[in-house]
Parts: sequence; C-alpha cells; structure tokens
Amino acid sequence: MLSRCWILLWVLVPAFTRAEISSDRVYRKGYGQRLGAVPQAVGGEDYPDEGEIIPSFAEPVQNITVPRGRDAKIACIIDNLGDYRPAWIKEKDKAILTMHQQIISRNYRISLSTSDNRVFTLHIRNVQESDRGGYMCQINTSPVKSSTGYLDVLVPPDILAEQSSSDVVVREGANVSLVCKARGYPTPSISWRREDGEPIPLGGYKQPTNNKLHTLVHSYTGETLNIARVSRIHMGAYLCIANNNVPSPVSRRIMLHVHFSPVIWIPQQLVGVAPRHNVSLDCHSEAYPLSTIHWSKEGTRLSGEGSQAFKYHIESKRTSSYKIRSILTIRDMQSTDYGFYKCVSENILGFTESSAQIYEVSPARSSSTQESMVEDDEDDHDPTYGMGTPEKSYSDGKYFTEEVLRPKELTNKASGALSSISNAVITLPCVLVALLNIS
Repeated sequence: MLSRCWILLWVLVPAFTRAEISSDRVYRKGYGQRLGAVPQAVGGEDYPDEGEIIPSFAEPVQNITVPRGRDAKIACIIDNLGDYRPAWIKEKDKAILTMHQQIISRNYRISLSTSDNRVFTLHIRNVQESDRGGYMCQINTSPVKSSTGYLDVLVPPDILAEQSSSDVVVREGANVSLVCKARGYPTPSISWRREDGEPIPLGGYKQPTNNKLHTLVHSYTGETLNIARVSRIHMGAYLCIANNNVPSPVSRRIMLHVHFSPVIWIPQQLVGVAPRHNVSLDCHSEAYPLSTIHWSKEGTRLSGEGSQAFKYHIESKRTSSYKIRSILTIRDMQSTDYGFYKCVSENILGFTESSAQIYEVSPARSSSTQESMVEDDEDDHDPTYGMGTPEKSYSDGKYFTEEVLRPKELTNKASGALSSISNAVITLPCVLVALLNIS
C-alpha cells in the first residue's frame, strides 16, 4: 500500500523530482517541471545541456455539445510531446481522470484512446447532466501548459406532472387557470393549443411578439393559460407543449370540462301537415354533463317503444361533447295527433323544455310544408344559447349573436301571423263586393 502511494506521488505531485543519471548528463525531472542539465566534469571539461523542444498544443481543445444519454469524445492534440506526460482533469472538482495512457478515474463511463503519442481522446459514455463542465488537458511542463474544452449536455424537455394541471371541472362563468411546468436544458418554452385545432377565445390577449390585442388565438405562449368567464365554447382538450429544440418536444393533454344547465332549441315550432302523412320534429339541446331528452304530448311521455312503436319513432344523436339532437317522427297523422309536443332536456344541474305545435292543413299545403322541414343531417346550425336572451355563441371559429324566443312567444307570434292572414282573407271579398256595388 505504501509503495502505491509513493508511485502516485511520483506521478501527481508537481514539486516532486527524481534523478535520472546517465553516463553523460544528470537530469532532474518531475510532473509540472523539467529542469536543465546539471554540469558534471568529465575529463576536466563541462558539457552544456543540449536545447530541447517544448511540447505545444496543435489546436485548442474544442467545446462540444451532446444530448443526454449519448457518448462524448474530447480530443487533445499535442505536438512534440516527447517524454512529457499529459493529463485530463475535470475543472469543476479538480479530479484527475487520466494520466498519459492510464485511467485514474473510477468512473466506469470514462475511457481513453491515444494515437501516435500525439492525440489523447477522452471518452465519456452515456453522458449525464453531472458531466457538464470544463475538461482540461494539461502537460507537465514548467510552467504547466493547459487547454480547456467545455462539454455542454442538452436535456430534452420533460413536463412535471405533479406541478401541472390535470383535468379541470368548472362551472360556466367562473375563471380558470391551466398550468404547465417543464424542465430541460436549455429551459423549455411552453405553448398551448386546442387539440381540435380551433382557436382559443381569450377576450383581450396581447401577443408578446407584436403587442397586438387578440380575442382568438391558435397558440398561446406561457406556463399559465388564464381564461376569464369560461363558457361552453372553451370546453375541450388542451395540449401543453414543451419544446427546447432538443429532440423531441413533449406534450400533456388537459381536459377542460365546463358544467352548465341545459338550454334547448327547436328549429320549427309550428308545423302544418295533412292527415295520414308523416311528420318529424327536431329538438337540439346543449348541456354538460350531457343531458337526456324526452318527448311528451298532453302530459303523456312518448317512448317509441311497445304499443307506441308504430306511431312514434325517436332518434337521438350526440353531435359534440355537450350537444345532443333528438328527432321525433309521428307516422300516419290522425286528428288526435295534432296539438302541442313538448321536448324536455335534463341533466344533474337542471332542466328546460320547449314546445312545437302541429296543425292540420290540406294535402296540397302539406307537401310544401314537408319540403321546408329540417332535414335529418349532421350539418345543422348550432343552437343559440339562452331562452329569449341574446347571448354569444361560437361556430366555425366565429362569434355570432341570435335571439331565440321562448316557445310561448314564438307560438303567439305565429298565431298573430295566422290571424292577420285570416283577417286578410275575410276582408278581401268584402272589398270586391263594395267595388261591384259602386260600379
């Protein structure tokens, strides 16, 4: 053990010297210095020390950048090394990694390759963040010569789940903040977008790049996405994307659930049909959690099953996460089938209802009425929000405002229109008779 310590001292301690005696000269050599010849009388004459060539770096040690987990190679190229010894030293903790062709470090990931006693390449396998820093190639000249290269370790982004938002449930009209934290080197940037590609309504948001005010943005940059007075149009999946240009970007999916009580919309609330014809009523509802829809007539619930299977057919379709559409088909209209039909939408937060009236017309008018009825397709207009109150809605990336009247109001308006038509029909013959009498 003691002998090993002496060997290390011989290698590592700059001030330590040893004598090398030859038949012609005496040299004193040590790590960190090489002294000139010591004169020695031979035959009464002194022989001066011959000029020696001092080693030098052929080029500086280069800085390198590698992603974490890859292998790194740092080369030290020395001209005229001679009997001198190069060493690799990690600057941060002054640890000697290699000495000449020997590996001193106990780190199994460290290795060394040499070529022609000129190129000394330090190899670091499976580079980790702890390997980041300066690496010095040092020659034991006097004074010591050294060249340092910096190893930069890139770390791909990683989203911190414990510090980021998970799925969020909020009531409509409240404020909500979605948070996304990430780590990596360089520090990742955070951006937000909707999974469905639709823009994010943010009200008044200033884009950092141009300082302009935006109400709809396709992408938002920042760790926290703040949404004031959240509504159903904000509901959906949001993607938090962390990127620092180190392969590869990562994302986190956060669902925003907005709870609200049902609203309802019947496109045609007054339908005329002739006896023995079929007719369909269309009812749209928005609610979250998603509502259930049922139909009734004069207090009797219609199921379209059992004894009602021939007379009624009910088909419900979910058109989005919070929209549902129900179509009631009445076959072979009879006199008892005319009247008011009620559509009721209900979820855990409440319920709402709307009515449609079917009235009897002649077969000729019934055909034209049937053509104007709502077709059974998926591309129907989005229902507006509220019953009798203009509110904002959102469809195809645009805001619009439309007033929806309560069934009673719409029925009153329709009745008023029918009354005006009837009065006109009654008044017209009277005017004709008066003209004939005058003539």
